Amino acid sequence: MELMKKRIALSMSVDIEAALKWLNESESKSRCSIFKVPQAIAGGIAKACRPCMVSIGPYHHGESQLQMFQGHKWRYLYTMLARTQHQGIRLENLIDVVAPKEKMIRQCYSESIDNFSVPDLVKMMVLDGCFIIELLRQLRQVVPHNPSRALLHNTYVFGSVAQDFLRLENQLPYFVLEDLFQATNVPEGTLSLADLTFCFFRCFLKGPGNVWERRINLNGVHLLDLFHQSLMPSNQQDNPVHESSSIHMIRSASELHRVGIGFKQREASTFLDIKFDRNRRIIGIPKIAVDDDDLNLILANMVAFEQCHGRVDGHITAYAMFMGCLIRTADDVQLLRDYKVISNHGMSNEDFARFFGDVRKATPFNVDRSYLASQFALLNKSLRYERAHLCWAQLLNAFKDNPWSALSGLAIIVTLVGMIQTVYAMLQYYHPK
Repeated sequence: MELMKKRIALSMSVDIEAALKWLNESESKSRCSIFKVPQAIAGGIAKACRPCMVSIGPYHHGESQLQMFQGHKWRYLYTMLARTQHQGIRLENLIDVVAPKEKMIRQCYSESIDNFSVPDLVKMMVLDGCFIIELLRQLRQVVPHNPSRALLHNTYVFGSVAQDFLRLENQLPYFVLEDLFQATNVPEGTLSLADLTFCFFRCFLKGPGNVWERRINLNGVHLLDLFHQSLMPSNQQDNPVHESSSIHMIRSASELHRVGIGFKQREASTFLDIKFDRNRRIIGIPKIAVDDDDLNLILANMVAFEQCHGRVDGHITAYAMFMGCLIRTADDVQLLRDYKVISNHGMSNEDFARFFGDVRKATPFNVDRSYLASQFALLNKSLRYERAHLCWAQLLNAFKDNPWSALSGLAIIVTLVGMIQTVYAMLQYYHPK
């Protein structure tokens, strides 16, 4: 018995030391930016952070359902080398670019990737990085491609691969892509990696705003982060809120509509730029600049990225929570579709409501520090006189449905008010104070 206790104690001591070492290394990773998403943080949207067609980086490398695409990555690397070898750039040169930064690469991942040896990690970075770069070059038609073999000519496959490029658990450090791009940029082209990347982002953004102009001076840590930064409003912080009391969440779109608050599609440089006009009692919401098919992917991954970074007041989180408050049922979705804030294709109303419900329930959020804090506060403040606005809204709706009945009702109200004033005046005359 004593011997068994000693063995258990020794084993646990070794485990404690190993765990502490791993935690200390993880906490000291200033470059850490590529996360595995905890189920508790992302809730029902965790699945959206994992690749479906192609693995990029170490987290999902070797998974059986992603193996079919590995051959395509090798073909893209072969195509790139067939072109660069004439300029003196060979596979050995690409390895020389990546290998010295092996430790920096490991620091970018929140989870331990010690199961990959140095040669295996370098090999993966070169293969995956060159695949991404070559596909971006073909997309922009910087280099020729074989139409019979190109992914660009298979809409379903390319769409799936493009989505996988923006999944949080499927990222490469951006400095790896930059180094490989510079090494293979022969002869030197006029387009930078940022140019190619932002051209790729156009595959997702369909609404107002020119993402191309935002590529200058942005410095992302990976493709998802760069896409995230491209969506940020030019004014990074909304009007500050000076009220001492905490800000509460807002009502659903249907509830707000019943008390006379309307909605309209608003022109803006980014779909994050929501404004409430308290004088006209209208919420201006830019049309969501992403197809419904891509919405759950993009928002889920950017919310998860902000949450894993500890930014509970992040812009995408604030936007998702604002929309999640508005959208609680399928009727709320239909109302916003009627106002053309949401497109009329892609997800059903029920799926749309379910997606934002998952985000709202599973995501920690600090509304007081968010860029939409003043919009939350203004909306809540406008509801202090909810009953008066509700009566007025009902009267307006009645006037629209039956003008003569509404006018009759208004006449009765005016008559009653006049009678009350007359009685009050007579009482003042006969019983003065």
